[in-house]
Amino acid sequence: MRRLLRYARRQWKLYLTSIVFLVIGVYLNALGPRYIKDIIDKCIVGGQGNLFFSIAIPMLVVYIITGIAKYIQEFSSDCISSAMQRCMREETFRSILAEDQYFFRDNNPGELMSRTKQDIETVGFTTGFIALFFIEIVVHVVYMSYCLIKINPSGAIPALVIMPIIAVLAIISEPRGDKLSDKRSDDIADMNQSATESLSGIRTVKAFGREREESARFDRRNRSFLKHSLKLDYLWANWITPMEALARIMLYLAILLSGIQVIRGNMTLGELSAVTSYTSELAWPMMELGWLLTEFAAARASLRKISKILDSKPKIKDGEKHIDSFTGDLEFDHVTLEVADGRKVLDDVSFHLKSGKTLGIMGATGSGKTTIANLAMRFIDPTDGSIRSEGIDLKELDLASARSGKAIVTQDTFLFSDTITSNLDKGQKGLLEQDVLEQSAKDAAAHDFISKLAEGYETVIGEKGVGLSGGQKQRVSIARAFASGRPLLIFDDATSALDMETEKKVQKAIRHHRNLTMMIIAHRISAVRDADEIIILDHGKIVERGNHESLMALKGIYYKTYMTQYPEEEVI
Repeated sequence: MRRLLRYARRQWKLYLTSIVFLVIGVYLNALGPRYIKDIIDKCIVGGQGNLFFSIAIPMLVVYIITGIAKYIQEFSSDCISSAMQRCMREETFRSILAEDQYFFRDNNPGELMSRTKQDIETVGFTTGFIALFFIEIVVHVVYMSYCLIKINPSGAIPALVIMPIIAVLAIISEPRGDKLSDKRSDDIADMNQSATESLSGIRTVKAFGREREESARFDRRNRSFLKHSLKLDYLWANWITPMEALARIMLYLAILLSGIQVIRGNMTLGELSAVTSYTSELAWPMMELGWLLTEFAAARASLRKISKILDSKPKIKDGEKHIDSFTGDLEFDHVTLEVADGRKVLDDVSFHLKSGKTLGIMGATGSGKTTIANLAMRFIDPTDGSIRSEGIDLKELDLASARSGKAIVTQDTFLFSDTITSNLDKGQKGLLEQDVLEQSAKDAAAHDFISKLAEGYETVIGEKGVGLSGGQKQRVSIARAFASGRPLLIFDDATSALDMETEKKVQKAIRHHRNLTMMIIAHRISAVRDADEIIILDHGKIVERGNHESLMALKGIYYKTYMTQYPEEEVI
């Protein structure tokens, strides 16, 4: 709630504007029954027809001004809703971007999309339009009750008795709406996740003919959403039916009591009309109470889910030190990483990658190669040991310093839905010259195919590089790393989607960048054989290390891998 109040304070001018015109609108709206009372009593019953226009014209003016005030009030409240949504989206998205990999392991993209869209829309709508509508109802009920009592106290008795009953019924029923709104919000997140997974993996879905299964999976979540929506609608119907009935009974009793007084001569026809009008003005807010409470319940459920994201604290925290100059020096000192079940993904791994040198890392699938890359980028932290960049423990550096001196290229490449130029320039934030970008593309063997595209470097590619082949996407990703100008490049099986000829071109370009520090993780010996040092991992441990010649002489895992990949070559 404190967070909402902080957002609301930023919109205090809009809140003030809306409330001022809300009060003006309620006050002017209350004048209508009085004018009608005067027309009936003075002009119709009293026979003073000459007063009709002197009453009717001001009445028309009041109605026009009331309409203008109502327009300004509602427009202001809608602006508040939009502004609150913008503030919450910005903070929520910044909070999500600041999270670490542990957070994304526990929160799927579909759920996060649901929180940043549907849930924030629900809360924003409630803090703007619904909140001010509730204030309007309170002001409306209080002032209309005052006007009703002022005209005829006995005519106000039905309203003063029945309105508290309606309020109590609404408050009693409201907790169930909160629970159902919470479940429905989860259903929306589940549907988003199901749709996101199916569409992101549409090629796999079609390749294995799983359209029917994926459709059934989505339908299950859709039916769950329908079930909870119908329960919520049923609950709302149970609220509104007795409330509307009581509101109509309230109006009936007001007319009955006032009519009896008119018959007895204790009340005029104009007063009867005014009592009826004021009672009607009290009836509609009671009918809206159930809807308001439903919206408040939905907003409360959504706010809990948004707050869960905003209150989440990353496990990977900023250090206090900041550095701007990098040489690419990286050292792993007795690094061990254990997972939740106690299994060691890495076990006492040590190496020192000096500036300008190249380290090759090989090993079977699951041996811990990619984990080293993740640790180097400080996506995760080790259980034991330390990782130093420029001689400083990564935990002591702020995250910007821990990562800004490195560029990583992974096997699972990601390209943004933007121009190729923009994708290549991500590491430098729009500061690179075109010739630098083109040279980076040439080094990655990407320039030729880019030049043949319809718009060249300004060609817009789809999300995740849709429209490019796997090899082309990987080459653009490698070019992006070259263009970043960062001294330490980490290639995590980065050439796996390239054919042998293209791989040789890229590796040749990599070798020409001798001023760069490089960590090359690969399955192919061709990618690492020229490295200054090569380490072989097996079940998280370094079992062999050395350069190509010394490892071949050792006749261990590296030697066997070489003979498997190059069975016809003569070993010298």
